[in-house]
This record gives sequence, C-alpha cells and structure tokens, in this order.
Amino acid sequence: MKNVVICHCYGCAPDSNWFPWLRGELEKEGFVVRVPDFGQANVPDYHKWHGALESSLEGLQPDETILVGHSLGAALIPRFLGGWDKGPFKATFLVAAPFDNVGWKVLQPFFDNSDLASSAGSKMGKLTLINSDDDPYIPVDHADKYKDLFGGDIIVEHAMEHIWQSTYPRLKDLILST
Repeated sequence: MKNVVICHCYGCAPDSNWFPWLRGELEKEGFVVRVPDFGQANVPDYHKWHGALESSLEGLQPDETILVGHSLGAALIPRFLGGWDKGPFKATFLVAAPFDNVGWKVLQPFFDNSDLASSAGSKMGKLTLINSDDDPYIPVDHADKYKDLFGGDIIVEHAMEHIWQSTYPRLKDLILST
C-alpha cells in the first residue's frame, strides 16, 4: 500500500494550488491520497489542524505513508511529529515551510518551538525541504534551519515564488522515486 497525506497551507483548502492535481496524479499511480481540510478561519487553530492531521493518519501504516506539507501545513508536520509515538514515515516533503513565525501574529501558535522536538526528525523518514529563491514569504534560510535540526536534503527552485502553482510535476516525480 502506498499512501500520501497532503497538508495544505493557511488560507487554502484541499482543492487549492497543486494539491488536487497532485492527488489525481498520484491516485493514477495507485496511491491512496488524503488531504485533510483544516478550514478557512481567519485565525488558524493549531489544535484543530493537529487533530485533523491525526485523524487523516488513522488506519495508515507510517512506513507506507509519505507526508507532504505546503507552507503552514509544512510547519505543522514536524511539530505534530514531536508527539508522534508510532513508527517513522516513509518520507516527508516540506514545501515552502516556515521554520519560525514570519511576522504574522495569527500564526504564532504554530511556532511554539517547545513542540519542535529534534526527535521529530527520526519520524520523518527521508526528509526533503523545498523552497523557491524568490518566495515573498519564506526565505530559503528557513530550509537551512530545518536541515540543521533534522538533516535531509534541500531543493531550491528558481522563480517559483511560494510554490503555489496549479501543478508541480517535480514534486510528483520526487514522490514517485521515493
């Protein structure tokens, strides 16, 4: 069984950006894909997002599951994994992931670094960090901070802004090669 769980970003939904495209592409390849809906509240609720991710993982074997997060959804994953008490995942892809708050007060609950335990790295499986060199929100050095804490590989895309296009073939290829 091959599973992928995609965590969307703040201000988005499961049908935003490249999420539905990637889901469709991976389902054609035989993957079971889940994209939890974190809701569209003006102030995102960390505990609601955490619970939705936990629910979406029910019944999945971690070693057969790949986690993919974009922006705030990517920041959620390592914080969630700090409290994960089951086996490691096959792989984790953090796309445009903020390491710490980029100045938005409404996002502060996501960046309580007491939840960002270095032990989360052992639960991620193969970690790939992806950022764009012209992201208006998340500087590339946020990927360096994650790498310093967890290891992994960094991919820097050129001129893809916040990587919120409607398709993202490179990510599909990376997942398929995992």
